[in-house]
Amino acid sequence: MRVLVISHAYAAPINRQKLAALARRPGLEVSLLLPRRWREGAGAGARERLTESGREEGYSIFAGDVWFPGRVTGHFYRGGLLRALREARPDVIHLEEEPWSVVAAQVLAAAGMRRPRPRLILFSFENLDLSLPWYYRAVERLALARAEVIIGAGEGARARLQRRGADPERLTVLPQFGLDPALFRPPGPGERSGGFTVGFIGRMVRDKGVDVLLRALAALAGEWRALLVGDGPARAECEALAASLGLGERVEFAGWRAHEEVPALLRRMDALALPARSMPTWTEQFGHVLIEAMSSGAVPVGSDSGEIPRVIGEEGLVFPEEDAEALAGALG
Repeated sequence: MRVLVISHAYAAPINRQKLAALARRPGLEVSLLLPRRWREGAGAGARERLTESGREEGYSIFAGDVWFPGRVTGHFYRGGLLRALREARPDVIHLEEEPWSVVAAQVLAAAGMRRPRPRLILFSFENLDLSLPWYYRAVERLALARAEVIIGAGEGARARLQRRGADPERLTVLPQFGLDPALFRPPGPGERSGGFTVGFIGRMVRDKGVDVLLRALAALAGEWRALLVGDGPARAECEALAASLGLGERVEFAGWRAHEEVPALLRRMDALALPARSMPTWTEQFGHVLIEAMSSGAVPVGSDSGEIPRVIGEEGLVFPEEDAEALAGALG
């Protein structure tokens, strides 16, 4: 069976391990279409990833040129999509873009012209009922009607898809990537320094609640250090807050790091905090760094925003979002 996976998320090579694992399965011929150029982050922390077409670990890569690289639901292919369909000749298209996205509309149109028409698998992270323009809603209705299988990243995404009209019999829950436990492993001798280290890895935006973590750290007794990894528009504000709280050199702002550097960073942490706060148009959709932390021997401590409590389960601690005192108690 020939499968064409389409997703911007594989611009980060570390995420392609799933495709390599699938390509090793007998009877599967896997191909990937992704943007040749993809922009990660924003502002000073923005980085660009470049991918070339070719073969990698048993599967083919088609790198297409896109307009608006970095816009998750707003980018679209100006080249590469038709070539990928023509050369991969997929029996199945696995679309890991939101079902209302511009790419979803492109895929529906292009696949609809092929005979026989490839079967369609959809994936969605979205867990809120956003007020989408009519044309996005039309694309989503068509995509949900055509899909043979629809995957939600979590229970919140599944519930939303059902409200949007997805057939419950074709709907399941499955996280997008998983992880490689040989890469995300507990620390070996000397990899974790003495003293208690609290970590954060993510975008420095209000949504992620780094300010809540800093206020919790200010109330945390005993010896501790903090390693905050990431960049974004709220970084300067967070650095100023840390200084005003007198946290000094105990808090390290490490800036943006490539995903390939994350395993080693996690091995330095005793606990990984994800103090996300729900916003009108966003609530935590999964928190992939939580499972990476668990696999790396760091205890996950997260707010009750979105999918976080379900991801953490019995493996860590959950506190009410915005509650710095409760977070300090959990870290304590």
